[in-house]
Parts: sequence; structure tokens; C-alpha cells
Amino acid sequence: MTINSLEYRHGAIFSGTFRLRHPFSKIAKNGSPFLSVTLEDATGEIKAYSWSEKISSTIYKDFDCVNLTGKIRGLNSTWIADVLEAERLESQPEHPLKLIPRSVCPLPALLQQLNDLVRSISNEAIRGFVESVLADDEIAFPFISAPASRQHHHSIAGGLLQHSLECVAMVSRFIEFSHTELELGIVGALFHDVGKTRTLKSVGKLTSTGFICDHDSLTLEVLATHLHRLDVICPDAAIALRYLWTWRNGKNYRPIPLITIADAIAAADRISSGLNVQEAAFRDQPEWHNFARFGENNSFWRPLMEMRAEHVCDRKGLN
Repeated sequence: MTINSLEYRHGAIFSGTFRLRHPFSKIAKNGSPFLSVTLEDATGEIKAYSWSEKISSTIYKDFDCVNLTGKIRGLNSTWIADVLEAERLESQPEHPLKLIPRSVCPLPALLQQLNDLVRSISNEAIRGFVESVLADDEIAFPFISAPASRQHHHSIAGGLLQHSLECVAMVSRFIEFSHTELELGIVGALFHDVGKTRTLKSVGKLTSTGFICDHDSLTLEVLATHLHRLDVICPDAAIALRYLWTWRNGKNYRPIPLITIADAIAAADRISSGLNVQEAAFRDQPEWHNFARFGENNSFWRPLMEMRAEHVCDRKGLN
């Protein structure tokens, strides 16, 4: 059950797992305690209340995951939910991507793309790794909300997720690779810039770590807990992912990688970044303008493929 699948009918009962947003215990005019909260997931949100003393007296935190049963009712020309039963979820949810709060993602349409991507991974160990990373709020929230750069490519809020998904799409087109290598490459592309969750605070701003460390050096640290778990389940997958994320900056760097799809990830990274900056450079230029700059160090040229008039006439004569 998700927010967008609720039956908006007075008295309709629903059950599911949701995020609690801004939970606040209050006292009604008649002296009865109640809980005011917003239920949210990746598909939307709904305002909710609980008049249960057990629920209203429980201390909930913002973003808590809760299994609950509720009832829909109309109030002032809108729909709200009355929470009848609630139990805080202490373990990883069964479908963590569905519980990434929509309001946290500046480009919420990308959440469905992310969900579809994870569902498409057939290897259980690799899919489980991705799900465990995205169930980790300390990683997932900045991953879906941060920019991909401070002033270069995809430098908007949510740009990191946008860039990562673009790289995944490019890598997934390389059908020449084996299915296993392709799925490793997809995960490698998805999290190749995850270190930026530690170096970029918001649009145009670095964290204190970002002033000192390069994001590439933080990738394995950010994912360490989840990689250690993958070590137990599928050691080669964990080793392969570590290699994909460190090939170019490893001490034994070689131009041709041990896993060839590492080249595809690197190429996708360059192409996604380049296209985004090129688009920005030409955005306000007239169509006839074939040279543009972006920032101080990026120049772009686009060929204008118009034939000269005399040659157009020659071609018509031949026809």
C-alpha cells in the first residue's frame, strides 16, 4: 500500500508502512490528547491524526518508519487519515525505496526511475546491496537531494541522482557485456559519485570535508557497512564493486581495467557531465550560434550542417 494507491472514500480502511513526518502530540479543546502527523512515502503524503492514547503518548521522531492501520475521512473539502493502530518499524523495511520521502527529493519523478532500476536487477545479492544502501537514510537522503557538482554539471538540487541515473542508462545500453558484468556496471554507475554526499552540502556549497577531501576517496567509506555485508553474501561482487569505484585512482592503475565495464562507467560519467554542461552553454544562444562557453574552462562548438547555397543548387540540378 502506498499513498497514491489509497482509496479516497469516507470510511475506507487501509494498512501499510509509511514515514511519519513532523509528528506532534497535542491536546484538544476537550482535553483529549492526540497525535498530529503527516504520512509520507515516495508517492505522496496525507495529513493524519490519532486519538489513541497509546499512539499519542508514544514519542515518534521525524522520518520514523511505521506499520499502521488507518481510516480515510473527509475534512474541510480534503482527505485526511485517522490512525487506528501503529507500530514503529525497527528493521529494514521490505520495500525501502517506496519509503524514501517524496518531499526530500527535489526531482521526485526520478524516484520511480530509481525504483524501476532496482527492481530490474536480477542478482539477489547485488539487488540486496542496493536496497540496503538506499534503506540507509544517512546515505539515501543526501544521495537523492544533493547536486552533482558545486558549479559545473548537474549543479541543481537533486542533480546527483539525475546524473547517476543518466550514467546507469548509458551503461545499460552496452549489451556486449555479460549479464553479470552489466548488472555490476549498473550498480557501479549508480553509486560512482556517492562520495559527494559527504562533500556537497547544497547547491554551490561544500561541506567542511569537501574542502579537504576529494569525493572519490570517500566512496568506499560511505558504503563500507553495506560492502562488508556483501562480503559475507557474495565476496566477488563486493570485490568487483570496490574495483569499479577505485580503478582510476588505485595504486595499480592501468589504462585497460581488469573489468572492462569500468571503461563504460567512466565514459558514461564523462558523457553525462559533458552533455549537461554543453546544454547549459547553448541554452540561451540562437540556433545559428555554434560556439559557446560555460564558466571559465568549458568551451563548446557545434557543427552547423547547412550546405552552401551554390552546392544546394548543384544538387538540385543533379536530381
